[in-house]
Amino acid sequence: MAEALLKEKLEERGIAGVHVSSCGLDADPWSTAEPRLRLVIGNAFRALKDFRSRPISEEIVRDADLVLAMEARQVREIVSRFPEERRKVAALTTYVGEEGDIVDFIDTQQGSFLEWLRSCYITIDRCLDKLVEKASRPGFAA
Repeated sequence: MAEALLKEKLEERGIAGVHVSSCGLDADPWSTAEPRLRLVIGNAFRALKDFRSRPISEEIVRDADLVLAMEARQVREIVSRFPEERRKVAALTTYVGEEGDIVDFIDTQQGSFLEWLRSCYITIDRCLDKLVEKASRPGFAA
């Protein structure tokens, strides 16, 4: 969701030269995007047309300028796996000055998967607006 929304927001603002991709700590390689996501993010889903999940790797983290996770526990895990890259790893919410985590469905008490997606969307969308605003400033550096 965050990948698709960020790509859409960067495109809308005319911000070029930013490569956005996602990976997961325990991702099933080559899985496609969750189809129900289209119900929540609408047209942004088109950015996931060729999406295939991939597990996080040393190469991905090393090559990234910024690694944003959804939860503080994920930040801790990434830093424990790749301690030399700790300066470029943060939770999305923290990075943009918000509080809290965007918690995985399995760890929530949400009633339904779709409700959880909508809840995540609200927080991710707000945080990405702030991130894009930061990225649009002259001299932005992750």
